[in-house]
Amino acid sequence: MKVPALFFRPDNENGAMIKASFYRWHVVILLLLVFILSYFDRFILSLLVEPIKTSLHLTDFQIGLLLGPAFSLFNVAAALPLGWYADRSNRKYLLIAGIILWCSMTASSGFVVTFLPLFLLRLGLGLGEAVVSPASISIISDYFGRKERARAISVYCAGTYLGAGLAFLVGGNIVGWLEGKGQVHILSMGPFEPWQAAFVIVGAPGILLALALFSIREPSRGEQLALPATDAPPIGITRYILARWRGFGVLFVGSTCNYAMSTLTFWNVPLFQRVWNWDVASVGTVTGLLYFTAGPIGTAVAVWAVRKFTHRYPDDGAMRTLLLGLLIGIPASALYPIMPSPQLAVLLMFVAFIGKSVATAAGPASLALITPGNLRARGVAVFNTVIALLGPLLGPPLIGWIVDSTGNPRTVGMVMAGFVACIGIPAILVVATGLGQYRRTHAALAEELARADAAAAGEIAGPETVPATPRLALS
Repeated sequence: MKVPALFFRPDNENGAMIKASFYRWHVVILLLLVFILSYFDRFILSLLVEPIKTSLHLTDFQIGLLLGPAFSLFNVAAALPLGWYADRSNRKYLLIAGIILWCSMTASSGFVVTFLPLFLLRLGLGLGEAVVSPASISIISDYFGRKERARAISVYCAGTYLGAGLAFLVGGNIVGWLEGKGQVHILSMGPFEPWQAAFVIVGAPGILLALALFSIREPSRGEQLALPATDAPPIGITRYILARWRGFGVLFVGSTCNYAMSTLTFWNVPLFQRVWNWDVASVGTVTGLLYFTAGPIGTAVAVWAVRKFTHRYPDDGAMRTLLLGLLIGIPASALYPIMPSPQLAVLLMFVAFIGKSVATAAGPASLALITPGNLRARGVAVFNTVIALLGPLLGPPLIGWIVDSTGNPRTVGMVMAGFVACIGIPAILVVATGLGQYRRTHAALAEELARADAAAAGEIAGPETVPATPRLALS
């Protein structure tokens, strides 16, 4: 379904653009709320590690499986086909279906009494959330031209930290309140243990946001390149990325490292509980406040840096912003788990969150500038798939397994610090030395789009001058 022409104006450079500025930012904010909700439901489990571990008699390795692979397996597996489907279907309705699915999985987690059902429900949560970023970033990209797109996507990506902040700040106090009440009944159901009731309470409100999505219009797709008739999931996007693997590879390495560092947050509650004897409400409140302060600060820094860097370096301004985020976030992330006091740990967490927020906003913005419109949702799906492999898929269970191997739960801080050092230093080197590869990929796509627009306008005679399958020389 196309948006009525009232909301568009012609634009020679970018195709269809939204004429009403208020409306397109309304879309961004609504999709931001969807993103916030997804992270709220995803992070709530990290507040419940100790009671779930005790109630279900789990090891730290099993907890790591719930925090990482239980969510990521289906999230990764479904990302590519859902991205392909989002490039061909109504993205709004796909988002609505995803919200209903993952919220149902979250609420249902409150009824489990053993490890396996909880693991399976986390798989369902990952499946439902797999559609969020591919569909949302694709929609936003079609509402904004290339010059404004990075800023809009950076604002959307603030949902990572706002959602996690709500999960810790609000969720932590909900969990603390429930623990004070003991077993509770909800709508004549129960009794529920406090951790079970927390799942039910945070999973229910999603239906309201699903209904709100009916208020937005599906935009028409712009910036499309001709692709082979055999373009199918995941062949088309895989072929496109592999033909430009150097430029995409630099982006994937930097963003994968940043996402892997973000999984440390899953272990923050056990870290502060085991090392400094904090209660869950205190950890949740402090961590949530850090997300709400450092997250927006990092996003604002990213928006500012993208604008400044892009003005001076038009072909890689967003990637330079990603590098800036890594340079801030990696040292602080490696140091805060091993600080001698919780106050110093919180201070360095604040710095780490700023850096990770900068890099989080810059990653998808960089991706959108090197991916054509008719492959963009699939591009985001591949991007999410790649960064999930080393992040939540490996990070949490690896940390849990090493902690179990030491025989001392209080070693969690040392293990977290070592994990960051091992992945962070190589990532900085790869991104810093690979900016030239990204620049060539960005410039090549801009040239192809200009030629395609010229051909469509009849300024280039003959179809031979616009290749059906673009191939770039990146050496």
